[in-house]
Amino acid sequence: MSLLLLCTWIGATSIIPLSSLETAGYIQDVKVVGDILYAASNTSGLIIFDVSTSPKPRKLATFSMHGMTSIDVAGQTLYTVKGTSIIAIDVTFPEAPLLLSVTKTKHFARGIMVDKQWAYVVGDGGVTAFDVRNPSKPIEGSSYLHYGEAYTSVFASGNIVSACSSMRGDIVNFGVTPPRRERGNNVRGVCRGFNGTIYVSLRGIVILIDVMNPASWAVVAISPSTEIHAFAVWDHYVATTGYHGLYMLNQSNQKLDDPKDYIIGHLDSIKYGWQVRVHEDIAYVAEGPRGVQVVDISNISNPTLVGGYNPISADSRDIFAQGGYAYLSGPVASLQVVDISNPKKPLLVGRLYDGTGSSVHAVGATVYVAGGTQLMVIDVSVPSRPVVLGRRSVKCAAVHVVGTTAYVVTLRDGFQILDVSSPSSIKLVNYLPFDYLLKAALLVSNNIAYVVSDRLTLINVQEPTVLGTACKGSTPSGVDVVGTTAYVAVQDGGLQVLDVSDPLQPAVLASGCKGCKAATDVKVHNGTAYLTTKQGMQAVDVNKPRALRLVDTFLNKERDLKGEEGEEEEEEEEEATTLSISDGVAYVSRNGLHVFGLVDSYPFVPEEEPEGKSSGEGSTTLAVVSLVGCSILLTAATVLLVRRLRAAGGEDGVGASDVFGAPQEADGREALECSTMKHSDQSSENIE
Repeated sequence: MSLLLLCTWIGATSIIPLSSLETAGYIQDVKVVGDILYAASNTSGLIIFDVSTSPKPRKLATFSMHGMTSIDVAGQTLYTVKGTSIIAIDVTFPEAPLLLSVTKTKHFARGIMVDKQWAYVVGDGGVTAFDVRNPSKPIEGSSYLHYGEAYTSVFASGNIVSACSSMRGDIVNFGVTPPRRERGNNVRGVCRGFNGTIYVSLRGIVILIDVMNPASWAVVAISPSTEIHAFAVWDHYVATTGYHGLYMLNQSNQKLDDPKDYIIGHLDSIKYGWQVRVHEDIAYVAEGPRGVQVVDISNISNPTLVGGYNPISADSRDIFAQGGYAYLSGPVASLQVVDISNPKKPLLVGRLYDGTGSSVHAVGATVYVAGGTQLMVIDVSVPSRPVVLGRRSVKCAAVHVVGTTAYVVTLRDGFQILDVSSPSSIKLVNYLPFDYLLKAALLVSNNIAYVVSDRLTLINVQEPTVLGTACKGSTPSGVDVVGTTAYVAVQDGGLQVLDVSDPLQPAVLASGCKGCKAATDVKVHNGTAYLTTKQGMQAVDVNKPRALRLVDTFLNKERDLKGEEGEEEEEEEEEATTLSISDGVAYVSRNGLHVFGLVDSYPFVPEEEPEGKSSGEGSTTLAVVSLVGCSILLTAATVLLVRRLRAAGGEDGVGASDVFGAPQEADGREALECSTMKHSDQSSENIE
């Protein structure tokens, strides 16, 4: 009997990683060569697309390398920089990029451009030229050193190199020894024009430089944008992009009287515009957290956004799952709608950019997003096209909706109760003054609002008054309530359990559990509390609130590419922010969306061993193996029992200890492995 109970305990609650919805991080540079587009992501690395199918680029491959911000392609070789290295990648076959070389640089590198045989690398402290005639072994050449300046982008035409930082730029002549600075100013973006000319931007002023006379500058246009990041020049036109959209300029050989006459087209839906490349009437814009945007510029006066690679935003702050959809909110995309009807293959289907979002709640086909300076009511009846129905100006931190009443925690204006029955005219019903908050979480249950800030505060929502407080000094971050029991995610010990049957005096039932890490959110499902942590996710048995027991842990530690002569980059921990559970599946917003099956309720058996599952503190895969092992052991023990009974000649008084007390050596080893398998290994890998 004890053996059977052991097997049951091992398989009772486990966390299965089902899927992750891809994130691209910040797309900071793009390069188009023929029908191949190369995109540089600071978190995902190099992403390669076939754009012959524009406006829907088809992803061919990803070359993982964190920290990539700048790329250039020369022939069949792509060059990028990472840390203190210049990296050459063979892209002869775009579906299978191959690392050629990693060469040290003098300083931290941030940008690169290849012109003929030279690769010019800029970064902290200057510009260095590398001879790349042999990509497998670049040779360092001359340098222009400017200590104290952090250059981030570079452009080269002949021997003239423009190195730009966020605040200034320098024109450097590499045709002389040593390289000489010809001119410096507040340069932001650079691009080659006709007849060896160079276009640069000076905080919104577009200027033209003749490379034959780099000290001579001529102003040719002024853009309304005060932040121009990049240019693309083709035919007789110039495209500029930055924080204020994509502008199409006329590339004229003569100065026009009114600078606005240079502007012949504008697309304001571009919000970041780190880089732009033009290929066959299509402009490809690196849009930072919004991926790669594809713009049709066949009609130069009316550029039109037609598609792109638009992955889920990596910096989501809250998540709510219901009815086959997960809704995420964050500082970049106020709302992202993800189809989770197949948890193993989540699909981003809709997105809304309208301010920021820190909290999200859904009721039917209506989603409420709180964040920044507003509360938004959004219709998601058509998930691919979220529509704002109404909004109220208020500095929201958290929202919870019951029926047509929204409960809102604000940063400055206390706890508010709003009537949202008419989204176009949201009305204040009542409020309760509250201390200034830096952050907040909120849950409403049985007419009591549980507000998480620097403590847990219980509020009567019928007549707004503070009933009681708890968890002061424990740094709470999330709460869930089942009946008269509150479960609070805390920094110290991971979980606190409170009896709130008397909301005036919440009583602590348990404070922390052995093995639990600092938690960021909590949800309770079928007698198990699931905690998100900076390291991953944990499951705690709460059937006995005074005796909490950790039953499973999923660890996630992201590892970077070993890119520099065997050196391993410093590990970075990803923070699991919030958690939502729907139909036995846990959805976690941690650098995107991650989906976990819960063994006790989700009928799913992995087709293959899931990668990234830590076997420390329990593992789904190991739980399955343990059950198989226990079944074998139980069968072996049964055979042994029959043999002993036969040997005893049917004598009475043979108990369990007599039967199992002295098993064979092999059986004893198997029993030990079965009982300790849940805690045998502490290894962990990335979930993605």
